[in-house]
Amino acid sequence: MISVTDTDVAAYERDGVVCLRGAFDAVWVGILCEAVERDLLKPGPHATNFAEGSTAGKFFGDMFMWRRDNDFRLAALASPAGEIAAAMMRSRSADLFYDQLFVKEPGTVHPTPWHQDQPYWPVSGWQITSVWIALDDIDLGNGAVEFIAGSHRWGVNYRPTPFRKGHEAKFTSSELAQIPDIDSDRGRYDIRSWTMEPGDCLVFHSMIVHGAPGNKTPGSRRRGLSLRYTGDDARYDPRPGTFEFPHKPDLIPGAPMTCDLFPRVWPRR
Repeated sequence: MISVTDTDVAAYERDGVVCLRGAFDAVWVGILCEAVERDLLKPGPHATNFAEGSTAGKFFGDMFMWRRDNDFRLAALASPAGEIAAAMMRSRSADLFYDQLFVKEPGTVHPTPWHQDQPYWPVSGWQITSVWIALDDIDLGNGAVEFIAGSHRWGVNYRPTPFRKGHEAKFTSSELAQIPDIDSDRGRYDIRSWTMEPGDCLVFHSMIVHGAPGNKTPGSRRRGLSLRYTGDDARYDPRPGTFEFPHKPDLIPGAPMTCDLFPRVWPRR
């Protein structure tokens, strides 16, 4: 496994995101690419096309694949991701929150809207992170994820932004502030993105503001697997305004995030 250095952790704490090169070797990339193709051929019950009703093309999303596919389960529970997450969060432990797949097919101009992750989620705390694994060559042309460096420390929780047209009503009960129109004044922000190769990963804080352009290329896919983890200070917080999880954990509000639905992955059992 790639070593997470003190420099990496310092950059994560300062900027809210780091890119780790070659964190997942060719074996892991091959396992995950095959798993993605299986899911595309036979989508799970939580799969969606975020571009439906908005633009041509397909922006495929799915979640909780680990509960029904052994290779996604292996990645979520036994890959380097859990240890990477714990090291980056400076946490003694890492619990799997959930896995989520994003596939932007060529010619799909539907963007990933600017957003923070944590306001969508029934969890509170600071030690919450995502490990986003690239499974293709990625750049801004086919939808590289963009981040506003340091925005995880703005001290503002923004209202969740719907990814798909027609889902606006899901978050109307939220009293949080509307996220700024980032694209109308991009020069105001320190926007970062990375050209990535298969096996590289982004590790980013749950409060960082991020989004991604569409895939405007004629033939380059953009497949990314996001593995979400929580650390020592995370607590179950099913507050109003979060999205309804497809599975209900056996937890009471305020409890640590370890249970059958959110299993401990680091330290290894």
